[in-house]
Amino acid sequence: MHLKIDTWLSAFGLDETLALHAAVVIRRISDEAREDLVNDPAFRLMDYDPTPGKMTHVPVAAPRARAAARSVLLKRTLRLRPAPFVQWVIAHELAHAHLRNAGRWPGEDPEHAADALAAQWGFPRP
Repeated sequence: MHLKIDTWLSAFGLDETLALHAAVVIRRISDEAREDLVNDPAFRLMDYDPTPGKMTHVPVAAPRARAAARSVLLKRTLRLRPAPFVQWVIAHELAHAHLRNAGRWPGEDPEHAADALAAQWGFPRP
């Protein structure tokens, strides 16, 4: 299992520090969410340097029939933050991707849903 996750994550070319945090998170999220993301060829996970004036190319996959492409974009400045915060941000953003930017049920606020799901996975908001 760990090798499959590591191989999957390596394809995204993440910053080494962020990749290590992402691996911790991916290993702890629910099996359902992990399989949903790992088996989605349109899912993208990337990082960028938010330097003022610097352009960032964000590759996104073409949407599939009846399903939009999903992407998570992380700022490299996260590397400077404490590990619990970094892992919460990653879990929160993966929760958004898993929930397809919606709530867990009709009418639920997507931000609340992502926070709740991240906490359920063991990553409460610090």
